[in-house]
Amino acid sequence: MVLGNMYNPEKNMKINCWDFNQCGREHGGKNVEKLGKCHSVQYKSFNGINGGLFGGRYCWHIAGTFQDGEPTCIQLKKVESCDICEFYLKVKEEGDNFVQ
Repeated sequence: MVLGNMYNPEKNMKINCWDFNQCGREHGGKNVEKLGKCHSVQYKSFNGINGGLFGGRYCWHIAGTFQDGEPTCIQLKKVESCDICEFYLKVKEEGDNFVQ
């Protein structure tokens, strides 16, 4: 998988946040049992936004939600703001009718 171009030829789709961050919290992911399923994979209504699966390329609209006073996104805990998240910036840079 080549993360630099934000496209996964193996899956014939653009890279979603869980692929990019390798958090393992997607459907069937390695960390779901331990950390729970990411909120981004639960939003079927966001499927296709910015070319992503569920909320996988629209996670900044979802990941800022809090549960028990903590951010639900593992990456957000590191960067403190979606505006400086490397994944968000790469998706935004792609253009392609970017939805903020």
